[in-house]
Amino acid sequence: MRRLKALAVALLCFPALACAQAPAQPGDSSAPEKGARTMRPKIGLVLSGGGARGLAHVGVLKILEEARVPIDYVAGTSMGAIVGGLYASGMTPAELERRILALDWDAMFADRPPRDQLSLRRKADDARLSVPLEFGLRDGTLRAPRAAVGSSGLETMLKRLTEGVSGEVDFDRMPIPYRAVATDLVSGEPVVFDHGELAAVMRASMSVPAVFAPVDIGGRLLVDGGLVDNLPVDVVRRMGADIVIAVNIGTPLLPREELGSILGIGMQMLNILTEQNVRVSIASLRPSDVLIVPDLTAVTAIDFKLGREAIARGAEAARGVMPLLEDYGLPSDQYLQHLAVKRRSAVPTRIDEIRIEGTEYATANVLRAQLSVSPGAPFNRAQIERDLAWLQGRGDFERLDYRMVTDRSRNVLLIHVQEKPWGPNYFRFGLNLGTDFRGEGAFNLVGNHTRRWVTADGGEWRNEIQIGRTQRGATEFYQPLRADETLFASIGAQRERRVADLSVQLPDGSTSRPIATFAGVNTRLWLDLGAAFGRYGELRIGPHYERLSISPLVAPLDANTVRTIDSGFHAGLVIDQRDAAAFARSGYRIEANLQRSLPAFGATAGYTRVQWASEYARSIGDNTFDFALKYGTVFSRESVVFPYFELGGLLQMSGLRPGELRGDRVAFARITGFRRIGTMPAFGRGIYVGGSLEAGRIESPSSPLLPAVTLYGGSVFLGLDTSLGPLYVGYGQASGNRRNAYLFLGRP
Repeated sequence: MRRLKALAVALLCFPALACAQAPAQPGDSSAPEKGARTMRPKIGLVLSGGGARGLAHVGVLKILEEARVPIDYVAGTSMGAIVGGLYASGMTPAELERRILALDWDAMFADRPPRDQLSLRRKADDARLSVPLEFGLRDGTLRAPRAAVGSSGLETMLKRLTEGVSGEVDFDRMPIPYRAVATDLVSGEPVVFDHGELAAVMRASMSVPAVFAPVDIGGRLLVDGGLVDNLPVDVVRRMGADIVIAVNIGTPLLPREELGSILGIGMQMLNILTEQNVRVSIASLRPSDVLIVPDLTAVTAIDFKLGREAIARGAEAARGVMPLLEDYGLPSDQYLQHLAVKRRSAVPTRIDEIRIEGTEYATANVLRAQLSVSPGAPFNRAQIERDLAWLQGRGDFERLDYRMVTDRSRNVLLIHVQEKPWGPNYFRFGLNLGTDFRGEGAFNLVGNHTRRWVTADGGEWRNEIQIGRTQRGATEFYQPLRADETLFASIGAQRERRVADLSVQLPDGSTSRPIATFAGVNTRLWLDLGAAFGRYGELRIGPHYERLSISPLVAPLDANTVRTIDSGFHAGLVIDQRDAAAFARSGYRIEANLQRSLPAFGATAGYTRVQWASEYARSIGDNTFDFALKYGTVFSRESVVFPYFELGGLLQMSGLRPGELRGDRVAFARITGFRRIGTMPAFGRGIYVGGSLEAGRIESPSSPLLPAVTLYGGSVFLGLDTSLGPLYVGYGQASGNRRNAYLFLGRP
C-alpha cells in the first residue's frame, strides 16, 4: 500500500511538459493596439495541472493583481482547476497563499483517515493484520481497491476552501466565470464543467487514475482532465476571452537514467501522454496572448512541502513578463471597482433536513444515527467533517461527500456515500517473522475475512485463520443493538494450538534453560454484551467456556497430558487513542481484563485472572517517548495447571528469547524512545532509530520449579515502518548478562 501511495502522490495531477515557447508580444501585427478599443478586451486565465508545481499559480495570481490585470474568465485542469476555482470563487491571492501554506499535505494524501478516527474494530484489525492492502469479493469475483490513496483528506480540504460556495453553482454566476476539465474514463472524452458543486468538480478534475478513485458525477465516471486537456486554452477561448494568459507548470520528461523502474516508466508514459495535448494548446496561442512558464526545476510534482518555493517561482515568472501584463492593466480606481464584485462572502445557514444517498448494502438510517449533527442545528462545517471522518473510519466507503442543497425552501444537508466496489466481503493479511540469529525462529501468517452489513442494522461476521508456530481459527458475529452502535452483542468461537517452552533459571542466575516443550490446544466459546464509547473504545462482559489440553512434546517421561475446563464470566475494557499501531507518536491505549472461572459453571477449578496493559506516547519535536506498563496475576487456592503469563522478546524484556520465562504473576515496565531519521516513499512511512529501558518481574508462588525472577535491561533498534508491517533489527540485554539479537517483522 505504501508503494502505491508513493506512486499516487508522484503522479498527482498528471504533470505536463514545461514548454519553452516564448510568450507572444502584444506589439505584433495581430495584437490590439493600446487605446484602439473603446472597451477593454476580455482576459481569460488558463492554469495547467502539475501536482505540487501547481502551487506556482498562486504566485502568478499575486503578480497579476499587483499589475492590476482584470481576469474575466478562468479555466483550469487538475491542480490548476483547484487554484483557479478558488480564485474564481472570490478568494484573494493573499488568502490563497496563507491557506495553502498552512495545509498538512501528508494528512491530506493519507490512504485513510487518522487512526484515532477509526472505529475500535478497525483499530483491532490493525493490531493483528500488519499488511494494509485490502481485497474484496463481490459477485464471485476477487477485487482490489480502485485507488492507492484515500481521498477523504483531500475532499475535506476542498470543502473547507470552498466554504461559502456550497451546493449546485452556475459557474457563469461565480465572481469570475469558471470552467474545470475532467476526463470521462469510459469514453475518453473531455468533460468541461460549467456548473455543479465546486469542491466535487475540482476533485473530479484531479482524480488521477489508479491513484484517487474515479468520481461519479451525472452518471459519468470521471478522472484527471490532464489526460485530454492539461492546458485548456480552447475552453477559455470559447468562454469569450479575447486575450489568453496561459500558465504552464508541467514537469519535463524524465532523463534515461531515471527510467529503470516501474515507477519511472509509469510517470514517463503519463508525461508523454499529457505533453501531446499541451503542445496543441500552446500552438493555438495567438501573438496577443501571454504564456508564463515558471522555472520549477527544484520543485517536483510531489514536493508539496516546497509550496513557498513554488509560489515564489510563479511570481518570478510573472514578473518576467510584466511589460506584457502592464499593457492589459487597469487604472487603480477601475481595478478596485473590478475587484469589488469579485470577492465572496459566506452566508451561514441552518440545516432543516439530512439525507443520505448512494447506499447499496449499507443502511442510511444506521449511518444517520451515527451523526452528531441534527436537523434544526446551524450549519457547522467542522462538525460535519468530524461526522464524515467517523463514517469513513468504519471502513465501508471509498469516498464520502456532502453539500447543502435547497429543496422547497428547505436547507438539506445531502451526504453522498460511495461504497467500496470491492465489498462487502473483505480480506486482509498479517505477517509475523522473527529470528534471534542463533537458530531460533518462528513465523505466523494470518488471513482475515470480514463480511460487513450481514444485517440491515450493521451486523458483521469475521473469520480468521492463522498458520505457523501458533495455529488458530476463529469466527465471531457482531450485532449492534442500537442504530448508533452504542450497544452490541457478540458471539464467537476460537480454537488455537500453540507450542511453548517451560524454562527454569540456572543457579547462577545468568540465564534460563528449557526443561520441557508443550503443545497447548485451547477451545473457547463466548457470548458478550458490550457498550461502545464512540471512537475511544468499548466495554464487554459475558459468559465463556474454555477447554485447555496441554500435551508434552519434549518433557520428562512422567509428564502427562493435562486437560482442564475454564468456565465462568469475563469482562474486558479497551480504550485506544494511539495515532498508529506501530511507532505511535502520540496517544494512549488501555486494555484491562477480568476472568472468573467458577466450578458451578463446570470449571475444573475456581480462580480469578486479572490483566492490565497500557501504553502512552508523547513526542517532543522529532523525538518520541513511549511508556508501557503491564501487570497480570492469577488468584487461586489451587495449583495452576500451566502458567498464563510470559516475559521475553523484543521490547518485552529484550535480553530474553520470546516467551522465555512463564509464570502466574507478571509485572513489567518499559520506556521506549525513538527518532525518525528518514522516509521510505516507495515502501513505507519512515525509518526510526531508538532504544528502550525495561524492568520486569515474573513468579509462580504455587510452583517450586519456577522461582521468582526480577530483571532489568534494555535494547537498541533500527525500525522500518514498511508496507508489510514494522521491521526491527535490534539487540537486547538483561540482568545476568543475558543477550539476544533480533530480526523481527511484525508488532512486538
